[in-house]
Amino acid sequence: MTVRIDWLRFLIITVVLSVVIFILDVAFHSMLAPKIISGYPAADYPGRPNDEVQGLFPFLFATYVVQMPMFCYLFLRVYPGRGVGNAIWWGIWGGFFVVIPNMQFFVVVDHTTWKMLWIQVVEGMFLMALLTFLFELIYRPKSLR
Repeated sequence: MTVRIDWLRFLIITVVLSVVIFILDVAFHSMLAPKIISGYPAADYPGRPNDEVQGLFPFLFATYVVQMPMFCYLFLRVYPGRGVGNAIWWGIWGGFFVVIPNMQFFVVVDHTTWKMLWIQVVEGMFLMALLTFLFELIYRPKSLR
């Protein structure tokens, strides 16, 4: 079964969803993570100065705008029959692969705790499941609406 993609509609929907996921991810790390993980991030955590981080936000945002549409495109190819259940399942296990680099950095970055790592893994899987769930609800072929 092949899937015909309405590229303009696909890109509009996935870019808007990328913005939503980006906002949720930044909100998680700035508001919720410090409440879940005491001392997050550690005072001597090897990070950039805040003003430098702010200057790199456009680059971080660009990674979301590239990665999220690719993730949704892969969903259309891996699950051409689609469906909400498949969307959530793809988000969970595909999201696991999205956060594998976090696991690799965990090994070499001092002051990264197991708790911090597992919260990031769960958060990544949740956000990708949310992305594909919303994508499945919004991006439906006209025959399925």
